[in-house]
Parts: sequence; structure tokens; C-alpha cells
Amino acid sequence: MPADKDECAYYNQISALMRAYSKKKDVRGYTILPTLGCNARCVYCYEEGTKPVSMSSETVEQTIRFIRNNCGGSEVKLSWFGGEPLLRPDIIDRICAGVGEAGLEYKSSMISNGSLFTPKIVDRMAGEWKLRHIQISMDGAEADYVSRKRYYADRDHYHQVMRAVSRMSEAGITVTIRCNVDEENAGGIPRFLDDLSVGVAHKDKADIYFAPLNAVRMSENDLALWTKLRDLRPLVEGAGFRFRPFLGLGTAFRTFHCMADAGSVVVAPDGSLYPCEHCPPGSRLGDIWHGVTDEAARREFCRVDRTQEKCKTCSFLPDCTSFAACPVQDTHCREVHEMMAIDALRRMVDRQESEIGGEDGPIC
Repeated sequence: MPADKDECAYYNQISALMRAYSKKKDVRGYTILPTLGCNARCVYCYEEGTKPVSMSSETVEQTIRFIRNNCGGSEVKLSWFGGEPLLRPDIIDRICAGVGEAGLEYKSSMISNGSLFTPKIVDRMAGEWKLRHIQISMDGAEADYVSRKRYYADRDHYHQVMRAVSRMSEAGITVTIRCNVDEENAGGIPRFLDDLSVGVAHKDKADIYFAPLNAVRMSENDLALWTKLRDLRPLVEGAGFRFRPFLGLGTAFRTFHCMADAGSVVVAPDGSLYPCEHCPPGSRLGDIWHGVTDEAARREFCRVDRTQEKCKTCSFLPDCTSFAACPVQDTHCREVHEMMAIDALRRMVDRQESEIGGEDGPIC
């Protein structure tokens, strides 16, 4: 690049061009909220105070019609979210059946707290629901888990969820355990991994990642916590699980960065459409009866020419969020990305040296 070139402006031009070339008119991904009800009261829940409403039968049928009319005949990706989606498995049953009756190929994923799984539910997941991946939230060692999840029912959910992870892994469903972390529960993570190692019998399709709570990510203490989480890899692998970095090093230009950016939609229980499950009610784009009626709002949300000031000189911009409307902000994002990139490169070098060295050891 010439020394006087505005690299950020050039990046935005290239990004806008690639997005215009790659953008598909059809909606491929649908994040569906069967209900906003939940059997837990997580202390960090951003939906706290939301009415626990569920989809009506009319909304369910219209959701099926909306998917049929907007998918363009391609494979449909369904993602079940909530609330806790497994409070209404009947709605998931009907939408999956309706999509199948329309002659559409589909696959699904889910985000759940994992407390309502039964052997029959797992069979439906692997069968009619065509569930390929599920993310289950757990929040550290047992005492931390109980105090943070605050389930309405007084049961041993901690070990019940571990047994559910094992069942799903055995059924061929990829399970990602998300552990939400801040300074209060970080110290119990080694004990949590010991419990998982014993409590999850089948780990073939299971991985773990650690996610700092948004309040921590936006604080001055975020870098110290990110460093602790990076160093947990040996403990995770020692427990028999795959370690999944929350922030990874990309190997290709990222044209789109998240579901909202790529044109997927969220279907709320009342049939409203949103660009992202984390967005406030003011980001409503339309509904399942009329489609996306506020396309200008979607374009405004995903503008690539509105880069944050602190991002304009950052070399990680192409591998990070390219638009400023995303509600998640990090205080030391550049330092965190650098740390993760160096760690990934170091492991790549170690692996290469091990393969070259063979039985004689690494070659220096």
C-alpha cells in the first residue's frame, strides 16, 4: 500500500464490492424463538423482564409459509433460540414438519440451557429436527452454576446437563459447551473441567469455549480475563474435550461477519422480524405476514462505511466486525486479537516442528 493511502477507506470499498457481488436475495437462515419463557433466571440474561410469551398456532403456520416463500428453494437453516426453546418442543415439531411437507431440505441448530433433555427429545433432535449442532450454556463449577442459572425447579441440573451432553454426542450431534465467565467464577473453571471430564461419558462430538460476559468485555479488566481463558487450553484438552477459541484467527477475507450482516432473520414469538437476537425492539424490520418492510433499516444496520474511529488503523479490521451497529464492544480488542493470533501461530509452528521432527524430536 502507498504510504499516503487511506487503508480503511480502501478496505471499505473492497468490502462493499464483495458484499454487493455475494449478497443473495433469498433468506437462508431463520433464527426462530418458539417462546420467550425460560425455566432459568440467569443473572446475566439480557432478556430479563421480557414477557414469557409463546408462538400462537396461527403464527406457527405463518412462519412455515414465510420460510417457504422466502428461501428460494435452497436448503433452509433453522436455529432454535428463546427463552428456552425446549419449553415448546411441540412448536419445533410443527415447523420442522411443515418445512418438510413443503418439500424443502433443512437442517437445524439450537441454543439451550440443556436442562430439559430426555432420551425421547434427543431422538427427535437427531431425527425429525435434523439437529446438527447445539450450544449449551454452563457457568462454571457446581456452586457457580447453581447461583448463576437460578432455575425455578430445585433439581440437580448440573449433572443432568452433563448427561445430556453425553447423550447428544453419542447421537452424533455436535455439542458446544459455552461457559460464561467473569472474575467471580473464573477461579472455579479447573474444578468445572474436572467435573465435565467425569460427568460426560461421550466426548467425541463435544467442544468447549469460554465467553467473557459483555460487562467484562467492555471494562478495563477485559485483557487480564482473556489471558486467563487463553491459558485454559491444556486443561480443556486434558479433560478430553476440544478447545474452541471464542476469537479465532481467520484465514480468508470475511465478506460477512454475523447472521444480521449476512441477511438472516430472527422470527420472534409474535411474528416480528429482527436482524439479530441481541438487538432491541427498535430494530424491528417487518413481520412474517408482510416480510421485510424496512429494508433501509437493515442496510443502515449493516453499513460498512461507518467504521469506528479506533478500528480505522487496526490491522485486524478485516477479521473483525465491519460495521458499527453491533451492540457488543470490546475495550482492548486489538490487544486480545494480537494475543490470540500469536498463540495460534505458536501452536502451528509447534505442530509443524513435531511433524518434521518425528521420533528424533523437533528440528531447530
